[in-house]
Amino acid sequence: MSIKKYLTSAVALAMVGMASLVNAGEITHELGVTNVPDAPKRIIVLEFSFIDALASVGVSPVGIADDKKRDRVIPAYTDVIGNEWVSVGTRKTPSLEIMASLNPDLIIADKTRHSAVYEALSEIAPTIVLDSLSGNYPESVEQMSIIGKAIGKSEQMEARVAAHKATMKDYIAQMKNTGNYVAQFGVTNKTGLFLHSPVSYNGSLLELFGFKSNMVKTNGDTYDENYVETSLEQLSVVNPDILILGKYADPAHTDSWAEEPLFKQLTAVKNGNVYNITAHNWSRLRGMLAAELTAADLLEIMKKVK
Repeated sequence: MSIKKYLTSAVALAMVGMASLVNAGEITHELGVTNVPDAPKRIIVLEFSFIDALASVGVSPVGIADDKKRDRVIPAYTDVIGNEWVSVGTRKTPSLEIMASLNPDLIIADKTRHSAVYEALSEIAPTIVLDSLSGNYPESVEQMSIIGKAIGKSEQMEARVAAHKATMKDYIAQMKNTGNYVAQFGVTNKTGLFLHSPVSYNGSLLELFGFKSNMVKTNGDTYDENYVETSLEQLSVVNPDILILGKYADPAHTDSWAEEPLFKQLTAVKNGNVYNITAHNWSRLRGMLAAELTAADLLEIMKKVK
C-alpha cells in the first residue's frame, strides 16, 4: 500500500465509531498552559509537522504558513485537508494581520520560530507552542498527541499514532545490518552543507533504525546544534559509510566538491554510497507521515548499499 493510501485509510479507520467530541480545556505546551475551546474549527498552523497532525485525523486548517509556496503542502496532505486554506506567509515570519483576518480559534506555533511573538499570537487566538524545528523524532510523535487533545480528537489521534508506530516497527524489521554503518544526512544549498546532528529530527530517526553516527552528540537546545554548517574538511572527520543528501539547489554547494581529493577519499564516496533524496520531505515536514516517507527511502537505500 502506498504512503498516501495508508494515511487516508488510517484516517478513516481512526474515525470509525469516534464521532464524539473531546473537551480540550487546558493544554500544557512549551510556553505554558493555554485554555483551548472545545473542538476548535478555525485552526492556523505555522509548521508543516502540524499540518501532518491535522491531516492524520481529517481536520482542515483555515490558515497555513506555507512559505508563500502552496506546493510545499504535499499531495498526501491536500488529499485529506483540501486546498482551501489561506497562506499566512512564511514559517519564519508569518503575517499577524492575515492571521487575525481569519478569526481563528486556535493557533499552533513553533518554539524556535515563534516564541518571540507568542503574546501577539495569543491576542489573536488561543495559541499552543510546540518544538517542531528543533525537536527530535520521539518528541514529534508526542506532539501529535498534544495536538489531538487540543483539537478534540484525542482518540482518533491515538489510533493514528498507534498505526504509525506499527508501520515504523515494520520498516525497522525489514532493514538489516544497519548497526554496521555510520549514516549521515545533510541538506545542501548553493552556499553550504548543513549536517543534521544525532539529536535532530532526522538524526534521532536514523538512530531509531540502528545506524551509528560520528557527529558529536550535543543537547540540541539550539538551531545550530541541530543543523550544523559543515566544511569538506569537517565532513571528512565525520566520514560516514552512507551519506544521504537533500539538495535545495542545482547545482548545490556539495557538487563543487566532486573533483576534490578529500571528497573522493570519503568512505561513502569510495564505496558508491552517496544517495540523493527529496530534501523537502526529509528536512521540512517532520511529522509522522514524514517519518514514514523517510523510512521508505531508507529501505530502498539499504537495498543498494554496497
